[in-house]
Amino acid sequence: MRTVAILPTLITLGNAVCGLFAAIAIAKGMSAIGDAARMAEFEKAAYLILVAMIFDALDGKVARMTRTASNFGTQLDSLCDFFTFGVVPAFLTYGLCHDGAFGYRVVLVVSAFYMCLAATRLARFNVETGTDEKYHREFTGLPTPASAGVVATIVIPWVVFETKWPAAANVSAFLKDALPVIIFVLGILMVSRVPYPHFLNKLMRGPRPFVTFVEIAVIVLLVVLFHYFALFLGFMGYAVIGPVLWARSRLLRRGPAKARGAPAEPPAGNPLF
Repeated sequence: MRTVAILPTLITLGNAVCGLFAAIAIAKGMSAIGDAARMAEFEKAAYLILVAMIFDALDGKVARMTRTASNFGTQLDSLCDFFTFGVVPAFLTYGLCHDGAFGYRVVLVVSAFYMCLAATRLARFNVETGTDEKYHREFTGLPTPASAGVVATIVIPWVVFETKWPAAANVSAFLKDALPVIIFVLGILMVSRVPYPHFLNKLMRGPRPFVTFVEIAVIVLLVVLFHYFALFLGFMGYAVIGPVLWARSRLLRRGPAKARGAPAEPPAGNPLF
């Protein structure tokens, strides 16, 4: 390989740089004195993960638009994704929850579990996905950036509960116990065969009705006004929509077969993995 697409490569590396800065912020948060200073660093790490998601959303699109998509770009993108959306969320979970009810050993194992499944999901993506646009219209399993987005957007309202709303201290304690369970489920969803829609590609492909623009504008306004909670609800809703649509399609598929009196054929192999 003698040539490299400069712009997509720089955008992809921007993802990794955000991940590095996020990891540094987490390390500072774990050694900070005082809850306010500690949570401020964790909040910084959460926002850096979200900024990295912007770079991740742009690099592949720019590469395909400029016709510079390549296997090198795919491999580099997955390496950066593994660090920013696999290692950093696991580190963030450990930093937040190692002194919680589960104890540091359980949180450490769950964080490692999440990281390993993120690597597995990205490796499978590289093997099964080409550089053509048709391969990027739907995801198999929860994408690692979306999974990391769930973790990051849990931290943002958590900071509010911890530092600005002392009366909601019980909510903060609940999140500390809930986050290890959440990343365990997210890890399983990443390596599952549950299909997830690619909303960004659908919105950017071809003209859309004017009402779609109005709906997006309203959503952006709500996110700006209520970003502490709107981002979390959006990412969590996306993580949940895959299993819900999968279960719905399975039920609808079995319904007509039972109505005709014919047994539904079992799928070949494990439909989830």
